[in-house]
Amino acid sequence: MNGKERVLATLRRQPTDRIPLDCWLFQKHFVEKLEAEYGSRSAFLDAFNIDIFTGFVPFPNQSGRKFDVSDLETYDPGDPRDPMWITFQDWNPDFAGGCIRDAVEQHGHNRAIVAHLWGIVEGTSQIIGIENCWMHLGKSKQRMAAWFDRYADWLCGLVDSCAEAGVDIVTLSDDWGSNQNMLFSPRMWRRQIAPFVRRVVEHAHGRGLFVNLHSDGYIMDIMDDIIDVGFDMLHPVQESAGMDPATVKRDYGDRIVIYGSLDIIEGLRVHDGAALTEYIARRFEIYAPGGGFIFNTAHFVQPDISPQRLIDAYTLANELAQTYGGDGGG
Repeated sequence: MNGKERVLATLRRQPTDRIPLDCWLFQKHFVEKLEAEYGSRSAFLDAFNIDIFTGFVPFPNQSGRKFDVSDLETYDPGDPRDPMWITFQDWNPDFAGGCIRDAVEQHGHNRAIVAHLWGIVEGTSQIIGIENCWMHLGKSKQRMAAWFDRYADWLCGLVDSCAEAGVDIVTLSDDWGSNQNMLFSPRMWRRQIAPFVRRVVEHAHGRGLFVNLHSDGYIMDIMDDIIDVGFDMLHPVQESAGMDPATVKRDYGDRIVIYGSLDIIEGLRVHDGAALTEYIARRFEIYAPGGGFIFNTAHFVQPDISPQRLIDAYTLANELAQTYGGDGGG
């Protein structure tokens, strides 16, 4: 069973030979440290049996400036079927990720490929600014709804491009949470955001793709809604924002695959040695029984974390992935 088969079986709640593993190695300065002290990223992925690789779509706003909310009426991010969205190369200098095409060509033969897309709120925030986005959700509801309607259709076109490129999973990156609470009320999310998210998720399912939600922060108030919308996976379950692993597993683990568990802030950054071993072992103990778990970092591994600590973490993760096996849980 290769990585792609293992991940897809996990998403289908079928038995696998072990728990799948991922690691977000896309922060350039950390990747450079890893290369200097260990070896290439590719060598790490192979040595530690990483089953997933993510390709990224660039932000919808490539103009280099922020727009006014009034501009959303006519704003055009471009044709989502344009090959540039899956072949983009002009990344920020501190980013070590790559495009969809390269991810599929280099890793698609043996790893599940994720296409990382910018969701309804996060994509809009990148066009008009975060504060403007939040403010106008309350102040300009009709204008924002009209834009979300067009942007959801645009994302559906982008999903088509990714499906035809050969990806297995799409991530909608859409941070809805902060520390201990949401960035906007659950009622606002349900009325003004969820319908457009659902459209994109259902379209991806229609193309035979699984859909992952990447949302940092505290989102416990809408967990049932997230599942109802149709998400197959949740990344990362951010403990440092107040998300409780045992509660998430107990209440939702049979309905959504948990994709994460290694918190960058409260896990990898602060723990080492025996404390790190205990931390990771406890997350496997919580999440692995019954299946529906893919071990991953909660976000990009940062340069203030030593490569040796990451190596220690993934040495243990490989052992535990075998120990717990891959019960499909259903």
